[in-house]
Amino acid sequence: MKNVIVTGAGAGIGRETAKLFARKGNRVIVADIDEAGAEETVAAIKDADGEAVPYRLDVRSEDQWEDFARWVRTMYGGADVLINNAGVMDLGGFVETTIPQWQRMIDINLMSVVYGSKVFAQQMIDNGVHGHIVNISSGAAFLPSQLEPAYGVAKIGVLMATQSLRVELRKHNIGVTAICPGVIRTNLLANGERNGLTPEQQAEWKAQMGSVQTSLGFGGPDKVARVIERSVRNNWAIVPVNPEAWLGYGLFRLSPTLLRTVASVASYGRIDQILSAARPLLNRLTG
Repeated sequence: MKNVIVTGAGAGIGRETAKLFARKGNRVIVADIDEAGAEETVAAIKDADGEAVPYRLDVRSEDQWEDFARWVRTMYGGADVLINNAGVMDLGGFVETTIPQWQRMIDINLMSVVYGSKVFAQQMIDNGVHGHIVNISSGAAFLPSQLEPAYGVAKIGVLMATQSLRVELRKHNIGVTAICPGVIRTNLLANGERNGLTPEQQAEWKAQMGSVQTSLGFGGPDKVARVIERSVRNNWAIVPVNPEAWLGYGLFRLSPTLLRTVASVASYGRIDQILSAARPLLNRLTG
């Protein structure tokens, strides 16, 4: 039985990934700052006769990662697979996003991956484990955008950190993968923030964007979970998931100028117009 750690496993992609690895016969350590969500994931796994334990983890804290790694080693001998999934998505232009808001994106989406990968890679090396580390990047890593530059910067950082780690850990027979999902039917946008709005405007925006993501995403979190599991088995390097992520990846490699031109079309004004026009359809889709 392998020990599989999934961060942000209290909901969404993390929850489905934890359930899938448990069904494959692994012990899953469900790590999340949301203790209630983690407990729900563990209960679902145990109801299906799987093995899982919850662990409260604030991924922004290097000290908590160090404590977490010691706990895993003491309780279960060490990790075999680490899936750095925890993340948030705040929206807002480069200039209107404040420095604390930039820092929040970097701390949660990028530095958590650095902390976790560093401490558990070292644990795998020390234990002689031919393990695997999966870091969740994003289709946003390929898309320069005025809509979510802080998120995109963090996620392309994840992509490069993952590739650098893959090069370094190859001699230890430890695989490393970057997953770039695209738009998935989760509550990522609904749980994020829209910078530069009043509280009333932000509440309306989050409700609108939450309905868009849950209605129009090309795949659910179970789809990403299956890709993650296959990536661990096959040691894939970079894996876009949805069609728009593959398209962005292709343009990113073939024609960055064209990609920037396409991305420049998107603006909050146009999105607001589209949402207003599409509101009747979205209401029907969300029931």
